Amino acid sequence: MPTSRVENQNLANGDNLEFFVNPNSTRTESVGVLHPVSWESLIPRWHFAMLNDVERNKAFETAIKHVIHPNSTVLDVGAGSGLLAMMAARQGASFVTSCEMIQPIAQMAKKIIAINGFQDQIKIVPKKSDDLIVGLDLAKRADVLITETVDCGLVGEGILPIIRHARQALLTPDAAIIPAKAVVKFSLLESDLVHNLNFASNAANFDVSSFNTFSTAGYFPVRLWIWPHRLLSKPTTAFEFDFRVDPLKPRQKEISVKVEHNGTLHGVVFWFDLDLGNGVVLSNAVDNEKSHWMQAVQCFEKPMFVKQGDLLKLMVQQSDTNIDFQITKA
Repeated sequence: MPTSRVENQNLANGDNLEFFVNPNSTRTESVGVLHPVSWESLIPRWHFAMLNDVERNKAFETAIKHVIHPNSTVLDVGAGSGLLAMMAARQGASFVTSCEMIQPIAQMAKKIIAINGFQDQIKIVPKKSDDLIVGLDLAKRADVLITETVDCGLVGEGILPIIRHARQALLTPDAAIIPAKAVVKFSLLESDLVHNLNFASNAANFDVSSFNTFSTAGYFPVRLWIWPHRLLSKPTTAFEFDFRVDPLKPRQKEISVKVEHNGTLHGVVFWFDLDLGNGVVLSNAVDNEKSHWMQAVQCFEKPMFVKQGDLLKLMVQQSDTNIDFQITKA
């Protein structure tokens, strides 16, 4: 087998490597191979929780069943294991094109689809959806789009630009889209332990606050119900999305929120209600302990005391892949 040498490590053709690069230097000596890595170590573990999420699986198949007919041509964006594509095939779609940008996952999806006998009904394309070409990757524009490119904060995996592009270039004008709609809601959050997941000031009587340079600026996933916490406000709608007709462009707005309890404001927790169509809704709300999706939490750098009856103003910004909350007036 042909080999090459990088930083004194013998590499077989096809091996994958993990590198450390010194961002403060352009010298070639600053690049070092830490160790070879397998594809298995590069596949996020959440795939397994997602596959075993019974509520999610039942909801998607129910929604798919409502829109599929014998002549349906389906585009599935983000194939993963091939599960949603196989659901569409099982419900009678004439053909399913499923794209997956991560090559080893695309290869595995193709294998799983063949194991389950749908290889003649489903085509796996190892591309990003915005690289798909009608007439090459798809025989024609699809009349059903299925995508579950959704993270805990709804937008982090790029569902907005994915659907925006698909509507423009890959779908028929009257295509069914699963999910059809979504609502993002939030509450003010008190939880010093959750705040400590992203900020530190003192450790063993040492000032380590400079390490906060590495804290997450935006939201991150937290299974909130396992942490002591208190919601300081009622759930409030941040944004609504109609994936079928909305422009799905970046936007921002100021929202006033009434504080319901005295306490320390550490940040916000937010979640989505995902409308798959025909009354089928999935949610990762705080009280849903079964969902594989955690909640999205954004911690403020400096906690603040708030009183019952206070009216806080928050600027909420939504980009293609992020939702951000900032207090503008307390």
